Amino acid sequence: MRFVFLVCCLIPLSAAAQEDGPQPISTRTGVFTAEQALKGQELFTVVCGECHQPEDFLEGFLEGWAGQTADVLFKEIRATMPEDSPGSLRSSEYAAVIAFLFQLNGLEAGEENLPGSTRRLKEILIALPEGEKAGDS
Repeated sequence: MRFVFLVCCLIPLSAAAQEDGPQPISTRTGVFTAEQALKGQELFTVVCGECHQPEDFLEGFLEGWAGQTADVLFKEIRATMPEDSPGSLRSSEYAAVIAFLFQLNGLEAGEENLPGSTRRLKEILIALPEGEKAGDS
């Protein structure tokens, strides 16, 4: 009888503990620094600029990633870019390029660098800048 009572009492506690786990933070909360975005802009110009222009990442770019965690974007870019040598940059360099793309799309910088760890990037939810909705241009 005590066992049944104990199990019944612990089930709600374990469910509550799962809900209290790490919740994704939004890109609206300043998940990169201005310095990191500047480094990303420099990398973009040198590494990506041969094939891409910053304007290529404005119209609809952020909308296409909104609702996903930053690790998905990071993994996609790392797996495909640069086209002639995917995965050739350091993780911190890919994170800097993404910080530049976030800033380019109106997201505000914060106090900490965007991490280069996919484990930590899973905690960051990509969102449109405050006040923007999907379809706004």
